[in-house]
Amino acid sequence: MAMTGLAGMALLAAGHSPGRGKYGPNVSRAIEFVLKHQDRDGLITSSSDGYQMYGHGFAMTFLAEAYGMDSGTEFNERIKRTLNLAVKKTQQSQSNRGGWYYSPNSGADEGSVTVTQVQALRSTRNAGIDVPEVLLNRAIDYVKNCQNSDGGIRYSVQYGQTSSVALSAAGVEVFLMAGRYKATEANKAIEYLKKNLDPRNTMGGHDFYTNFYGAQAMFQIGGDYWARYFESIRERLIKEQRSDGSWPGDQIGSTYGTAIGALILSVPYRYLPIYQK
Repeated sequence: MAMTGLAGMALLAAGHSPGRGKYGPNVSRAIEFVLKHQDRDGLITSSSDGYQMYGHGFAMTFLAEAYGMDSGTEFNERIKRTLNLAVKKTQQSQSNRGGWYYSPNSGADEGSVTVTQVQALRSTRNAGIDVPEVLLNRAIDYVKNCQNSDGGIRYSVQYGQTSSVALSAAGVEVFLMAGRYKATEANKAIEYLKKNLDPRNTMGGHDFYTNFYGAQAMFQIGGDYWARYFESIRERLIKEQRSDGSWPGDQIGSTYGTAIGALILSVPYRYLPIYQK
């Protein structure tokens, strides 16, 4: 489900929409797959999913970004019903500390899954779906509580005391999506990211994940930092692209790597509402 959500977003970000554009039929098929794989309790998942909340979050974001692009009322109504139920499942699965974990209803939490849920909720809310204010605020406060004194974001409230560049990039995106542009936590995270995010130094480990959120965050920051960052990551991706058009992507697989590579390169187009300032 995570691969379907990411790949679907990549197609939308390149200007293809349900039924329109060269890959419009692919977008429609991906939406149908997501809609058909929602459990009765609202969880969007497939039989092969391991970390279900990643898939749930990316699928929600994909549907929310696609919502309204198709003129067919019935199609939009199906997406709306799915998103309303998905929001309830996300709310039910939130931990007491305000975050989420790899599996629903676990009571645990960590940063990377939490960021995925926050972006999904924000995208869903932007599409006009009701998202309780308290749900988002608790999640954003969770990310704030993961912030270290150097401004970076660590793995979770409880564990991993070292700041992570990947999670700091995601954290900046969370703060800015929440409109906390002048908040102390946002400014500290932005300064950390300016000092530590360099596409030349992120290779290995969570490279594509880091730059997936890094590109979004740097675009929101703007100015010379964005210009230098994007020139660097763009040239790197073009150089590393394989002959079939794919990227390996953190050794997770070419679907993952190619979807994220395309999403990074498409940020300046601003076709996705979630990428807009």
